[in-house]
Formats: sequence, structure tokens, C-alpha cells
Amino acid sequence: MIRALGVIVLALASLPASAGALFTVESTYGGSSSTNTIAVEGAQMKMNAGSAGADWNGEMIFKADRHEMIVVNHDERSYFVIDQEQMRQISDQVNQAMASMEQALAALPEGQRAKMEQMMKSRMPAMTEPREPSELKKTGASDIVNGYDCDVYEVWRSGVREREFCVTDWSNVTEGQELAEAFAELGEMMRSMLDNLPRMANGAAIGDAAFEHMKEINGFPVHTREYGDDGVLDGESKLVSASAASFSSADFEPPKKYKRNDLMKGMKR
Repeated sequence: MIRALGVIVLALASLPASAGALFTVESTYGGSSSTNTIAVEGAQMKMNAGSAGADWNGEMIFKADRHEMIVVNHDERSYFVIDQEQMRQISDQVNQAMASMEQALAALPEGQRAKMEQMMKSRMPAMTEPREPSELKKTGASDIVNGYDCDVYEVWRSGVREREFCVTDWSNVTEGQELAEAFAELGEMMRSMLDNLPRMANGAAIGDAAFEHMKEINGFPVHTREYGDDGVLDGESKLVSASAASFSSADFEPPKKYKRNDLMKGMKR
């Protein structure tokens, strides 16, 4: 999911306004490379999910007008839908489980409780430690990516560089203002979904804040690099081609014969 969001940001970088478009994005993560195709039209987007390092044959469909994401599994000929209400339900379930676990810990002898808390911190740091705010830095460096002049920004958190963007100005993109509005709509949908994810450790949200600095950079990232906790380059995504295309409404829906699974039912097992 985190990598998918990065690819989506790249796809929007050269989207022709008021028309459909088909993109090709090359990604490399953990030594594994892949080529993704992305279809975009208006507030709809579909991308194949066979990303680098992933052992899964599927697609993700984003429908900003319905505030939902559809995850399609071609191997199982099935799909499920994620919307804001389901995110809220997931958050409620996990928070209830965390509250029950905290009550159980409180009932343990002090020494045993300390050992259990330390074990949880080592195994589930994202659930037990607050997420420090990140900082966006403009490096002063620039580049040209597939014909776009772009400025380099870095995202730092707790003294570690997490991400690097090469961002082109809106004016460099045809019908840039319309694209800005479309991008904002998708970004708000994803931000709203992330806001409904389980919150723990002083309100830190689980999940990567892929859109947290999009308003600050005020442009399109045409090249994204991601770094690991050790500061070493973990992977990158780059837009390599874009072309106008026509789509039908069915292109942004799961295949008719596929079975819809209940996401919440699966979580209750």
C-alpha cells in the first residue's frame, strides 16, 4: 500500500486534463524491479498491484467520487472494498483490543508487566511508540526527469531521511490548475482514510503519511526515492511514459463475475 501511494503520486505528474491517460512507472525495491501500468480518468484510477517485491496478482482501484478503494485479487477471482466507515470500524476493533490488553497488563505483577511491555515495544514499535513529526527540507538541488524541470525535496523524521521527491512546478504541467484540483481530491480521500486507521501511542496513526507534505511542496513529484531506517536507499519509482487513452466505466470496476468479500467479516475470524 505504501508503495502504491508513491506510484499514484507519480502517475498524476503528467495527467492530461479532461481526458483519460495510461502511464507506465518503473519501480525498484529491495533489489526487485517491476513495471506498473496505471489508468487514470477524472476522479478514478486503476493500477496493477504486481509491484516490486510483491507476490500478488491484483489491482487497486481508487474512486475519489465514492471515497473508496477496491482491491481486486485475480488469483482468487474476488475483491473487497475499503471505505471510510470500514476504516472507522477497524479502528474501533483494534482500539478495543488494545484497551483489553492494557487492562490485562495492569493486572500482572510489576516485574512481569515490565517484561511484557518491553517485548511489545521490540515486536510492535509502530503500536507502542509515538510517531515523531516529519520535516520537509528543500535541498537546493534540481534535476530534469523525462523533460520536467524539478526541484529536490527531502523528508526527515527523527534525524533520518525517509524520502526524496523531485518536484516540478504546476506551471510546467499542461492544465496544471485542473490537475492540482484533481490531485487534492484524491489526496483528501487518502488522508481521510489514513485518519481513520487505528490510533495508538499518543495519537500516532499506523501507516505511512504519503500525503503529509503534498501541500507544502505545491507541485508534482515526478521521481520519488524511499530510504530505510538505516538511511540507505530502499527503492525508487519513476514515471517513464504517459499517453492519452479512452476508458469505459467498466474499466474502473472489478470484473462482474468476481466475488465480493466482506473485509470486516474476515477480520473477525
